[in-house]
Amino acid sequence: MANAFHQHLDDLNELLIEMARRVADAIERSATALLEGDTEAAEAVVAGDDHVNALQFQVDDRIVELMTQYDPVATDLRFVLGAVRISVDLERMGDLAKHVAKSVLLRAPAAVIPDSLRLDFAAMGAAAVRISEKLVGILEEHDHLQATQMGLDDDELDAIQQRIHDQLPTLAYGPQTAVDAALLARFFERFGDHAVRISHQVVYLVTGDVHLDRS
Repeated sequence: MANAFHQHLDDLNELLIEMARRVADAIERSATALLEGDTEAAEAVVAGDDHVNALQFQVDDRIVELMTQYDPVATDLRFVLGAVRISVDLERMGDLAKHVAKSVLLRAPAAVIPDSLRLDFAAMGAAAVRISEKLVGILEEHDHLQATQMGLDDDELDAIQQRIHDQLPTLAYGPQTAVDAALLARFFERFGDHAVRISHQVVYLVTGDVHLDRS
């Protein structure tokens, strides 16, 4: 019984890792689509979001199974309950990557971002990809030490978002371009916030310490 229970826990963790990998791929593709106007990459992100959603449903089913069949306690219960929150944040991260991709498709064949903000959005995309890749490792290893550092990576996204906002009033473009830029910066910034929330859950499930959510 114990071996079967822990196999189910391992399977649950693998589902979370697979979600994180798909989210990492989605944000990388959407960042590329944004910078290069790649509508094929954008369409792939939009289509791929269904897989992330399906994985979340599998996580929910597995959690119900674990809670009804095995009545987990202590550390195992923390993991099962944490998995609920982690899957929700991963699904939202996938949605944010999809929002970026949809912005590309909405404005195609025109560019969504002006040339004057291209470097800032390239930096945002690179930071988001780095965060998502780090998140995969944190979930694979339950690395709570790396998880405690995720806020520093998120600070970079916050700083770039502020830099973009500071430039918006000076843009020699129409209001739609400014709105698009503000929304896109927000999508990337929220992506980082959800990664921080997941990292807090990993710290909690490993140590039992509660980290306040600053997002």
